Amino acid sequence: MNQDISPNESLLLANLLRASGRDPDSFSAVVQSDGLVRVTGPRGTAFYPRTNWFTRFSRHLDKSFFDPAVPAPAGPRLERKGAFAEDGVPA
Repeated sequence: MNQDISPNESLLLANLLRASGRDPDSFSAVVQSDGLVRVTGPRGTAFYPRTNWFTRFSRHLDKSFFDPAVPAPAGPRLERKGAFAEDGVPA
């Protein structure tokens, strides 16, 4: 059976998400029966040990692990000129 994180943790999580420009309503966090904290966001779910879940989650959030994928820009791909000769050997 899952239980909610503490009210203080909920407030801390919401403040972190707002400060990073994310919508707190798009994330949820619960404590699972196995003791792990399950955090679900727009792009996925992660599981953290109860003792340090917030620190680990904030690092993952900072690395954009929970952000939606960004599509590649439209248009032709540009190649670097002069990086390699025609035979594939560096110039």
